[in-house]
Amino acid sequence: MKFFVCSLSVLLALLGPATAHAQDANPAAPDSPLSRLLAERRVLTRQYAEANAQRHGLLGLSNKPSKKDLQDVVDALQGIVNKDEQIVAVLNQTTQQAQTAAAQLQTTTTTLQNTSRGDRNLNAERISELQNEQQNLQERLRQATDKQRTLEADLQEAQQGRTVRDGLVVALALACVGLLFWRRRR
Repeated sequence: MKFFVCSLSVLLALLGPATAHAQDANPAAPDSPLSRLLAERRVLTRQYAEANAQRHGLLGLSNKPSKKDLQDVVDALQGIVNKDEQIVAVLNQTTQQAQTAAAQLQTTTTTLQNTSRGDRNLNAERISELQNEQQNLQERLRQATDKQRTLEADLQEAQQGRTVRDGLVVALALACVGLLFWRRRR
């Protein structure tokens, strides 16, 4: 039991500065159960030191502790052990909460990664569809441009043919009018 108290005392001595830094970093830490329990343990440790220093021997002549002094030391040690058990319980609870939070974080991370993969796949498919649609539209535009050029060429040929025909009609009309005047004059 003495080993347990000593080892826990060493553990708490090492945790003391860490919790002091944690309290500085986190203003809500003073309200935490661990800091409260550590403060109560320090009080119990002082009580133990005071009880262990008491020497009320028989008529004050001996330098040995009395039965009451020894009982006070035992009570103080028992209080420290009880407080240490409470501290260990809080540490275990905190560890469990941290493990639960880590598991939830891992689940959330996995879900986000899977969602991200799904989104990437969906986006890749959509990009592929859009690229295919763009190629189809470009092909249609090229075909429409070719058809427009063909129609413009046909129109130009028709206009040239019409101009030639109109010229022939005018020439024939002039020839007819000329022939008509020539015949009348004779």
